[in-house]
Amino acid sequence: MRTTAVLGILIVTLSFAAVQPGPMRTLPAANKIRIVTTVFPLAEFARAVAEDKGDVSLVLPPGAEVHTWQPRISDITRIATADLFIYIGAGLEAWVRDLLKSAARPGLKTIECVLGVSLMAEDPAEAHHEQEGLDPHIWLDFEIDGMLIDKIRTALTEIDPANAARYQRNATAFQEKLGALDRDYRDVLKSCGRRVFLYGGHAAFGYLARRYGLEQIPIYGPSPDAVPSPKELARIIDRARKMNISTVFFEPNLGDKMARLVANPLRADVRPLNPGHNVTRADIERGVGFLDLMRINLENLKHGLGCL
Repeated sequence: MRTTAVLGILIVTLSFAAVQPGPMRTLPAANKIRIVTTVFPLAEFARAVAEDKGDVSLVLPPGAEVHTWQPRISDITRIATADLFIYIGAGLEAWVRDLLKSAARPGLKTIECVLGVSLMAEDPAEAHHEQEGLDPHIWLDFEIDGMLIDKIRTALTEIDPANAARYQRNATAFQEKLGALDRDYRDVLKSCGRRVFLYGGHAAFGYLARRYGLEQIPIYGPSPDAVPSPKELARIIDRARKMNISTVFFEPNLGDKMARLVANPLRADVRPLNPGHNVTRADIERGVGFLDLMRINLENLKHGLGCL
């Protein structure tokens, strides 16, 4: 396996010890807390809480797909030399377990975000993650996001207790933004003529659908490499036709080809719905944030579901 070979090279080079939570310490004023995250929302949350006290980086290159990406030696080195590493878990990042077993060091704090979260079950017939049957896309529930921000605040406070009050203020401020976003979703989606949306991507929106009383019909499974068979596509199109679905959503990182294949016989239009795990280079250059992506999603859902 490519990742295992890379880890082996790095272990020989760096000779890291087993992972242990870092001891409480006072951060020198001239230094920044080195924070590495695996998906875009976690990077956004860490930047919001740490502000200029943190140096936050995302291991995924722009536009990369989290389910299939594999770390390079430079990525593993960056994680192993960080102060704080934040990942989702539940098998989303298939390479994380081996890395943390073999290539970490004393002083590296880690946050596995799914711990303490009540995870949704995937369809057992479609489970493709390492922890079969669990849906890891927890960042698409904005209440859970507030919990993740608390975890980040706690970790930063343990690393840098002198700035505890600042991290608390920053965390509260971003949680208030998430609360406003959640209220907007509730206000808009409560008036929709349809409660089911057809998604030409992988099954990422279970948490969002559950929170707002919706149902997703994904064309792919929980992993984007789970391409549907012609028979499965025909069944999806037939179900969508019976439900009078007029919009098929697509996942921007996967493109709209599959969504259009389904939309054409339905005479439906096609709109993006972004799971937000990563952004493109163009998004980065425009300064698009996680909250921006989610508000664009809300506008597209409002159109596709016939909301007032």
